[in-house]
Formats: sequence, C-alpha cells, structure tokens
Amino acid sequence: MNQTGYEQGSSINTAAGAATPDAKTDLWALEKCKKAYLDYLGSKTDEIDEQKNARRYYHGAQWTDEQIKALNKRKQPVVTFNRVGRKIDGVVGLIERLRQDPRAYARTPKHEEGADLATAVIRYMLDEQNWKAKSPEIARDAAIEGYGGIEVEISQGDQGDNEISFEIVEPDSFFYDPRSFRSDFSDARYMGVGKWLDVEAAIEMFPDKADDLRSSIDEGTELTSSPDRDNKWYSESGKRKLVRMVDIWYRHKGKWCWTIFTGSTVLMQGESYLFDEKNKTACKFVMFSANIDQDGDRYGFIRNMRSAQDEYNARRSRALFMLQSRRLIVSQGAVDDIEKVRSEWARPDGVVEVPAGNVNDTIKADDQQFDFAGQLKLMENAISELENYGPNQALVGDVQNQSGRAIQLLQQAGMAELGPYILSYRGWKLRVYRALFGAAQRHWSAERWIRVTDDEGLAQFVRINGVEVDPVTGMPSMVNALGSLDVDIIVDESADAINMQADAYDTLTVMAGKGTQIPPNVLIELSPLQYSVKKKLLDMMSQPDPAKQKAAEIELAGAAAKVDETKSKTALNMANAQQAVTPDMPQPGKPEKFELPPELQMAQAMADINETNASALHKRSQAFKTDMDTTLAPQQAAHRRQVDFAALDQREDQQQES
Repeated sequence: MNQTGYEQGSSINTAAGAATPDAKTDLWALEKCKKAYLDYLGSKTDEIDEQKNARRYYHGAQWTDEQIKALNKRKQPVVTFNRVGRKIDGVVGLIERLRQDPRAYARTPKHEEGADLATAVIRYMLDEQNWKAKSPEIARDAAIEGYGGIEVEISQGDQGDNEISFEIVEPDSFFYDPRSFRSDFSDARYMGVGKWLDVEAAIEMFPDKADDLRSSIDEGTELTSSPDRDNKWYSESGKRKLVRMVDIWYRHKGKWCWTIFTGSTVLMQGESYLFDEKNKTACKFVMFSANIDQDGDRYGFIRNMRSAQDEYNARRSRALFMLQSRRLIVSQGAVDDIEKVRSEWARPDGVVEVPAGNVNDTIKADDQQFDFAGQLKLMENAISELENYGPNQALVGDVQNQSGRAIQLLQQAGMAELGPYILSYRGWKLRVYRALFGAAQRHWSAERWIRVTDDEGLAQFVRINGVEVDPVTGMPSMVNALGSLDVDIIVDESADAINMQADAYDTLTVMAGKGTQIPPNVLIELSPLQYSVKKKLLDMMSQPDPAKQKAAEIELAGAAAKVDETKSKTALNMANAQQAVTPDMPQPGKPEKFELPPELQMAQAMADINETNASALHKRSQAFKTDMDTTLAPQQAAHRRQVDFAALDQREDQQQES
C-alpha cells in the first residue's frame, strides 16, 4: 500500500506473481494477522505516544491544552519559537549536502560490464521515481518519528511488461514486530501498514469481496495507532463509510509472505514476489531507524531537544510577561480598590489615588530586574543547548573569519553527533539500491531502452533485454539480458559528481587568487554554470583571433623573405670564394684580361637579383603588417570586450549562487 492509500489499487498485482484472492494456502489466518498488529499496539504504547508528540513539536504545537489554559488565565502570552523544526530541517539539509550517487562495482574482472549495466539500471529507476524528492522526506521522517522507509511496488505496464515503483511509508501507519531492535529491521518477523479506505473504493479493488467489505465497516477500529490526522478526518465521520485495511508482510516457513485483510476477512494473500541477490524472497518494506533506546523503542532527534525547547518557550514567555506587567507592594488600607489600582498601574497614563503622605511608603512597584536577568540567562543556556545539538553553524559552514581548514575541522567535530544516524541512513540507501535492482532482474523481461543522464545533462540510452542476430552463428542472441546477468557485484555509493566538481572549482579559484596560472578553459569546465553556457564560452575561447592570425601570416612572410635573402648572400659568397681559388691563366694569341668565368658571372648576377627581390619583399611585408595592425585594431578591441563581458557574467553568476 503506497502513501496514496489503497484507492489506487497498485499495491498487489497478480501479474507480479501474487496469489489470487481465492487461492488456498496455509498462510497466516486472519486472527494471527490481527494479533500481530495488536501486539505492536500493546507493546509500543510509549513509542507511539512519543511519535505523536514529536510530530507536534516539529510542526510547532509545543504547548499542551492545560498549559495554554493556565497561561491564558494569568494573561501570560503563549510564545513558541520552533527551533526544533529548524534543527530537523538542518539535518535533512546536511544529508542532501552529503548525497552520493549509486554505483555497482564488480567483484571480479569478468563482471565489469555487468556492473556498469547495473549502475545504469539503478540510476534510471531512481530518476524515474523522483528519488531526489522522496529521499529527503524519508530522512525527515526518521529524524522526527524514529524510522522511515519505502515500499516497493510492482504494477502492470502499458507495454505488457511489469513496472517497478516505490512509495514513501507513512510512519504513523506503519507497524512492525515489537521484539525487533536492529536499526535495519533485519530481525523483524513481520511488518506492515494500515489505512482507512472508503468502502466503495475498496470494492473497486476487490469486487468479489463486496459483501465482506460492507460487513467490515464497524470492524477493525482497534487496528490503528490513532494518529492525530486519523482522529480528525476518519473518526466519527458519520457520512463516510470507512473500512480499516491492513497489508502485513511476514516470515512463514523460511519465506516472506503477505496478507491483505480487514477486521473481519482476508482479502488476498500469497508469497512474496520480490527476491534478493541470493534468489531468496524479500519483504517489500525497506526501513531504517534513527535511534533505538534500552527498551527497544525507536526515536528521533526530538527526544533530546524537547526539554531545551520547552525551557526556551517557557522562559521566553515568562520574560515577556514580566516586561508587560508590574508587581505592586501596597500598604494595608492604602487603597480602596485593589483591582482598580492594578488596572491603572498597568496603563502608561494611569492615575492611582492614594491618601495624603509619602507615596513610596504606601504603594510602590517591586523591582524585578534580578528576576528578569535570571530568566534571560537561563534562556540563553537553553538556546545554546539547542544550537549546539546536531547541525550547528560550524557544521553547515556558516562561520565567519575562519580558514577553510579550520571550518573543515569544526564540521568533522559537529558531524560526529550525527554519525550513527548518517551511517544508518546510508546503509538503508544501499539496501534500497539492491532491492530495486533485484526487482528489475526478476520483473523486467521485455525489451526496453533506459535513459540515463550524465553529469553534463546529456542523455545516454542503454538497451535492456534486446534481441540481435549473431553474425557468426546467424542465430538470435540476447543483448544485456538483465535476468541472466551475474549478480556478483557490490552496490555502493560514489562521490556525487556535482559536489566533486564544485570542490575542484573552489580549489582552483583559490589557487588562481594567489597567483597560480590556471588555464581559463579549465575554470570554465569546472564552474557551476549550465552546460549550454559552458559550451558557449568554450567555443568562443576556441575560435582563433583574426588579428593574431593575420599577424602570424605577416611574420611568416617576413621570415620567408629573410631566408631568401640569406640564400642569395650565400650564393654570392660561394661565387667570390671560387674566383679567389681559380687562377686566371693568359691564353696564347690574346691579351691578358681579368674576367670572371661566365658561370661565375651568371651566379653573381642571380645573387644580386635575389638580394634585391628579398629586400623589396621584406619592405613590402613590413608595410603590409603596419597596414593590417591599423585595420584590425577595432576588431581586437571588440574581441577583448567580449572576453571581459563573459568573465564578468561568470563572476556575477557565482556571486548569486553563493
């Protein structure tokens, strides 16, 4: 039965392997089921009363009716400063800050692929069931009531395959084996929920039990812990015909079984349709406790804060009453009407008529400064006790003028008080992950695609129970067959990717502030910006600067001209050297003439031409560079302004988020 009551009819589904209402079994009889519920109600009276009181304290109802009547009689204000509720919300907020993502790890190398598939399946199921909204509410229930948890449901899907869901268990409708004392309820022989339901809605769920349901209207009224909301909405309604319906799960002959019953009849029962990783039947209720006392009663944080909260309210009310009133000392016979004097003295412009003589000797106000100061001092002690319990300013990081290391040490010390609760909550989450994956292995048989969102908001699609043709054998084969997947994996939690990214960004920001050169694209990649904004900024930074690109081309052209000039000078030097080592011999019949050979003259001429061309090209390059610098100057200034604006927007977003 989920939190919306039996009216949806999604609690038990025969398609999920449950027995039909007419099935003949040797499971628990009606009287045994009722006795189990009544044993809980009789043995856990103190726990149930404390839960009711804890719910009232969290919601600010911290004065009893007798106390309010007494305060009203003496005209003392009823003051309530609900610091208990703030503390509980602080616990839930801290749990969310420590949130981690589920992760399946393989025990052996051959199971790595199966572990990745299990991780994808678990995260998909959590996203589909709005886990991020439900888990904080369950953490709050456990902090207030003493326990919280979920119930796993199997229902018929629209595509013929079973769907898996889970709903929050309302603590005021939950009952369990009173002899159980472990925080994970692993030693409980039975547990279940009971709720009121309109008879007509119950008949829609069980049409073949219509007569039995109508006869159950006046039956089973004792099967309830009588929470405040039931007393307000369901008791003595007159116009509404209600039936008390109970869903109990219990161990029977080594297996988990279930029965749905009213005060007079069994509606449906059968063996569990859920299994664990060892292929043993499992209970659909996955619960955990915050604290367990010496008597085996489960309780939340309010037990240890209630006394300080009462003292704070009482002393605050008393101090305000003392400021608003005066205590008079009147000589006997000094006034005719005491009540008239009391009324006039309380007025800012009141007039008190006394006999002639010294007024201070006949009527005066008693000095209550000492009493008032004492009330304030004790009230401060109560405030300090409430502030230092559980999440304090150091634990949430709200400490001024402290270094990061000092804040971290204070947080570790403050978190020690919540250690058992956090460990119990974390263990419960791991059991939820295993329960959901086990249900998926058993009840997901048809082909489906699951959508998993990664850290950057991009969707990844994973195929489950697909059928493909083997290219080697030509036979159809299963792809990611979830039911046949080896379950030799360890379900754990890995650090939340978003929190790790934020921590890395904070560290690099501090380093950059101290002068360390951090690439801008690294800071943008780790910054707490939307993925689309990150991508836009990174694309802008990856685009080449037109001015720098043109300048690089000019520099390359100038370098090429210098190379040509060097080559020409080298050729000229080689020609001069060859002329120096080759003697000019006179030829017979001809006058002596000192001329270079034709090949050397040609080489010298080519060298002169190359040197001239290189010099001209170099001059043209210098002129072109000057012209381009002048032309591109406005574009460079505009590009720098875009980069500055992007950096300014990033800093403003960070300031708003902080």
